[in-house]
Amino acid sequence: MTKLRTALSGLVLALPLALVSIATAQTEQVSPIDITHYKINAELLPDSHTLKAQATVTLKALKPTQSAVLEMNGSLAISSVKAADGKTALQFIQDKVNELNVKVNLGQLYAAGSDITLTFEYAGPLATPEGGPIADTRLAYVGPEGSYLFYAARWFPFHGYAADRATSDISLTVPATWTVAGHSSSPVTPVTNKDGRKTFTFVETQPVLPGSFAAGQFITRTISSGGMQIDLNVLPGSEVRIQEFGQEIAQILQFYNNKFGQYALGSRFVVAEVDDETLESYTGAGIAFLAHKTLASDKALPVEALAREVAYQWWGQAVGLKSFDDAWLSQGLGEYSSVLYRESHESASEFHETLSEIIELALAFEQEAPIARAPAQLNDQSPAYRSVVFYKGAYVYHMLRTTIGDDKFFNLIKSYYSTYKGQNAGIDDFESLTNKVSGANLRGFYGLWIDSTGVPEFKVEYSIIRTKEGKFKVRGTVRQNMDSFRGPVGLALEAEGGREAKTTVDLRGTSQDFELSSDGKPLEVVVDPENRYLRISDAIRTSVIVRRGIQHFQREEYAEAEEQFRAALKVNSRSSWAWYNLAQLYMEQRNWQKARDAFTEALNSDLEPSWLEVWSYIRKGNAWDAEDNRDRAVAEYNKAKETGNTYNGAQQAVEKYLGQPYKKERSVQP
Repeated sequence: MTKLRTALSGLVLALPLALVSIATAQTEQVSPIDITHYKINAELLPDSHTLKAQATVTLKALKPTQSAVLEMNGSLAISSVKAADGKTALQFIQDKVNELNVKVNLGQLYAAGSDITLTFEYAGPLATPEGGPIADTRLAYVGPEGSYLFYAARWFPFHGYAADRATSDISLTVPATWTVAGHSSSPVTPVTNKDGRKTFTFVETQPVLPGSFAAGQFITRTISSGGMQIDLNVLPGSEVRIQEFGQEIAQILQFYNNKFGQYALGSRFVVAEVDDETLESYTGAGIAFLAHKTLASDKALPVEALAREVAYQWWGQAVGLKSFDDAWLSQGLGEYSSVLYRESHESASEFHETLSEIIELALAFEQEAPIARAPAQLNDQSPAYRSVVFYKGAYVYHMLRTTIGDDKFFNLIKSYYSTYKGQNAGIDDFESLTNKVSGANLRGFYGLWIDSTGVPEFKVEYSIIRTKEGKFKVRGTVRQNMDSFRGPVGLALEAEGGREAKTTVDLRGTSQDFELSSDGKPLEVVVDPENRYLRISDAIRTSVIVRRGIQHFQREEYAEAEEQFRAALKVNSRSSWAWYNLAQLYMEQRNWQKARDAFTEALNSDLEPSWLEVWSYIRKGNAWDAEDNRDRAVAEYNKAKETGNTYNGAQQAVEKYLGQPYKKERSVQP
């Protein structure tokens, strides 16, 4: 039985909004074919939740073959497969359970290079996840509230998931009052049929991963910005924030156009609403799908997730994968693209916190599998997969950037896009291009971070010497635990008076001596202050446990979340980060007194990161407001104001709550 693998390109398991693009069922027996074109005529029958379709598939034999193996949704029953003449019926076997495969006997031996045309007639219900690649989540649905068909649902027979691109001509017939949202390289003009229904035809003239659409009684808004047209299609009741979402997506598209190269699918990008029974988001060629709860939420705009989702138009759609084992090139780079977009809007201190967050998420399950083997070894809906491929994957791109420098790194990314746009690439291709652009052999880098598990742990030993001039010298040794690690490691000496001295040592073994000078009394030597490397430390160990608790919290698994926060406090009872998140949990549960007590503990602990001070005061004030104790609340807000810290809009929040009392909401957490 073939293992089913579903690759999520957003944060279903980790963050408030997940934006997801890929799901796949890999087959052990690969058919030697290349699909070049689809012509599909499909009908959506909402009242009976039924799809009826005819799909003509044109493919090329890559070597002599007399059979073809394709993937197909198990809820859709194939009634016939015919040869190119449209008359000759071919024998086939449809396995709806184990491998979602369709095996077609071609009736003759075709030579390598031969063109083969197969026409499939099929129909079936698309109302539940049954028959699809994810047991508890539907990727295709036909119903009166609205419908959607994702490429990953296998609602038409295809081959080589996420790799086999094709041109397409797809017509969808829907009720008269409906609109179909999808990308097309040519204008889409609906045709009214004799029975009153409408047919929408979508054409892709360049090879893509086709077949992702939504349909319903959509309200459509168009935003034009930077030469791009963003068409947003939402159902009634979800239109309140449509402009806000559209404007942010427009900015993200423009940022990536400038950073990576021009969007590959013309000047039009489509966004469509889907229900909450599917993935919170999904990406197709030229289109992104967002769940109703995302569009209708009053939470802060999910910028990080939107940026990651749009990035898949470059990494995964324009530049495809040779196989799913190369997912780091899509999912890791998509996540890092989101990091780059955030960096463009964040202060230096905010970006430092962003990197720290990625480190924590990356280390949560780092030992489970190396990046190169994670798609084969891990369930890609699991937190472990996301930790390794998305977060460690993103941080590896950041480390590559710091290793070869900004100029060469962004030249590499642009070259990767321009070289492989419209093609499929593998990790080996990216490594070769890295060597070419950087002018160095980086096999050691890829061997350590892509092919292997493990991260270094830096420790420092030093002594302080007072000089005759009344100044200070710090002499010591930095050590690390990995024989394979090589690279420059930064050291920063923090001293009284806010002074700081820095140096860099070339660490080519497990230890290296250093010396730093200071005018003020030395307080601490910090290793890798710029977060150049993915690494572990006692403080990070605590933060990783907290991060697991946050993931439970966001899935509303409150008992498990509290267990993790308490576990972190057993490791470090003075972790403000653990106390703060425990307090946030109590706020969610409306336990205002316990929340205030925990925020007080956060304020009396290590205050790492430093923004916890201002937000602990704000949230403590919220807890007093929740009990209608306005005087105590205002006192806390004023303490927050006195800090002067502006992290994540803290001072704006202070002014808001000084102006009006807090009412319970979920969008205030930084």
